[in-house]
Amino acid sequence: TTTMMIVLASVVGLVLATPAWALPKPHIIQIVSDDLGYNDLGIRNGGKTLTPTINSLIQGGVSLRSYYTFRVCAPTRASLMTGRYPWGVGFYDMSDDAMHCVDPQFQMLPSMLSKLGYRTHAIGKWDVGFVLRECLPTNRGFLTFLGYYTACTADYWMHGAPGAGAAFGPCNDVDFHDSVGADIAGAAMSGPNSLNSTYDQVVFTRRAMEQIEDHAANHSDSSLYIYLAYHNVHDACQKDRFTSGLGAPLETVEMYPTTILDTWKVQAAMTTELDYGVANVTAALKATGLWSNTVMILVSDNGGPLDHSTNSPLRGGKATEWEGGYRVEAWVHSPLLPQTVAGTDYHGMMHSSDWYVTFIVGVAGGAFPDNTGPRAPDGHNMWEAIAGRNLTSPRTEVIHAVQNKYFNSSGGNCPGCSKNVGVSAARFGDMKIILGISECSGSTVVAWPEPAVDPVPFGKTTGWVRDGTNWAYSGLLAGVNGHEGGHGDPQCSTGLADKSTNGGEVCCLKSCTQCGCPGGKPFGPGGKDGCCVSAIAESKKMCTDYPPPCIMKEQGLPGCLFNITADLNESKNLRNDPSYLALWEKLTGMLEDRASTGPPLTSAFPLGEKNKTTETESCNIANRTGYLFPSDY
Repeated sequence: TTTMMIVLASVVGLVLATPAWALPKPHIIQIVSDDLGYNDLGIRNGGKTLTPTINSLIQGGVSLRSYYTFRVCAPTRASLMTGRYPWGVGFYDMSDDAMHCVDPQFQMLPSMLSKLGYRTHAIGKWDVGFVLRECLPTNRGFLTFLGYYTACTADYWMHGAPGAGAAFGPCNDVDFHDSVGADIAGAAMSGPNSLNSTYDQVVFTRRAMEQIEDHAANHSDSSLYIYLAYHNVHDACQKDRFTSGLGAPLETVEMYPTTILDTWKVQAAMTTELDYGVANVTAALKATGLWSNTVMILVSDNGGPLDHSTNSPLRGGKATEWEGGYRVEAWVHSPLLPQTVAGTDYHGMMHSSDWYVTFIVGVAGGAFPDNTGPRAPDGHNMWEAIAGRNLTSPRTEVIHAVQNKYFNSSGGNCPGCSKNVGVSAARFGDMKIILGISECSGSTVVAWPEPAVDPVPFGKTTGWVRDGTNWAYSGLLAGVNGHEGGHGDPQCSTGLADKSTNGGEVCCLKSCTQCGCPGGKPFGPGGKDGCCVSAIAESKKMCTDYPPPCIMKEQGLPGCLFNITADLNESKNLRNDPSYLALWEKLTGMLEDRASTGPPLTSAFPLGEKNKTTETESCNIANRTGYLFPSDY
């Protein structure tokens, strides 16, 4: 299916002074992009990617430049839906076990909005539970759901159906569903209504447009909430994802003739496809008359992975404890915002948990109930701050990750990472503190590559087109996030490691060698950073240009302390500066105090972590139905 792009006209804002809205309450369109980097949009990278609609919405809206999530996807989505820190609902990491589920004692955002008169619909990625019926989106407050339960589909066109390549999961089932209320059902993979052969973005955008049109025609006396969680720009979960994980229509890829490397061509096209989706959703809202009473947000679920995204000026990326893992792209656009904030940047801290309270109280004008779950919300109502009416941010700290008696390990989502020493991280005001060892590689600052002088044909590196289609694929960059797949970057145009062409050496940044590792020595699971850990243990010194992972205080080695306002790319570790000793002790105590409030892991694993019985039951159902369904299906 060829993607259609609709060019939008400029929007004239309507100013409302208070959130005491006339009925119906403002419609809410919450768009979540998967793995979108801080530097991936055209407005952020000098136009190297084509995102005209998003650029325009940002220019007329409010950019949230200090917006934080978790460093991988499922915990962030649990936070969005519950208004708690991820670890506050037991999602301490969760990146390597799909059998998680948000405790049903927590009232999710769609359930809360339903009580305020909203009709609620979920589209795209769920990833916060499928092991029991009570975990599913249509059992958590959504009227309908079209999408997938786990981290990613097997293919951008075939959605896990036969012919798309082996699925990444253990059951080789189809994780694509089209459910209404208690009627949970697999989406059509064949026949006249088949979704196969249609690009993910188009499938999800089309459903969002249908819901908008139906709401305007049949439910105009109520408000609309759409949770639209795109697959773009996450790689597809095929077993050969590191050579074929990225996908976009060929005509969109060909919009990038001078972009170097097929990885960047396809990733850029996937970002443009995201823009097409936002354009068509916005056009549908305008065509139906809903736009003037709509609040639209777009956020990424975590930092962009450095194997196919960029986060400059932030250091690191997805799965790392650096700003590039936690701080992400986010913006709000609404005709309901004052024109005085149109095109502005909001630099106050904000967290994924804040949308829960912001939507319920700030946007919908609801009274917040006394009890919405076993733990009080961590989120704040940010609406007045976003609207420019409160110049002091309600949020003064963000507790990224914790270690406590229930959880004391963390491996991110990179293969081979150590699980015996975990990471704690938080931002308090201007200061960021990190404890623990994260062996995931990717501590560099990576910007979108400069274009070539002359056109570079697609297919020169690992790009290819499926026979008889316009489906263009490419692999991920080599030597990043602990895997060997994809292709190298022999010109060092991205600043990333190149394992495939240099036999295990680093092509560009050689800071690990400066730390004492023998030149040319192949790096282990942690890549360059993991190599540096042993050298630091011996020398008791940090790298001068790109410090290695922070070391736990209990081991007698330094952690990391950064003034994140003055040192955005985290290049100057203040931990060993005597003048910061008292502050260090204060912040570590505060972090330990916050961590002590976290719940047991059973909050997120109702049937037990790594539960083989549950996995077997799920596979048995998949063998019988062909689809991924809950164990009590």
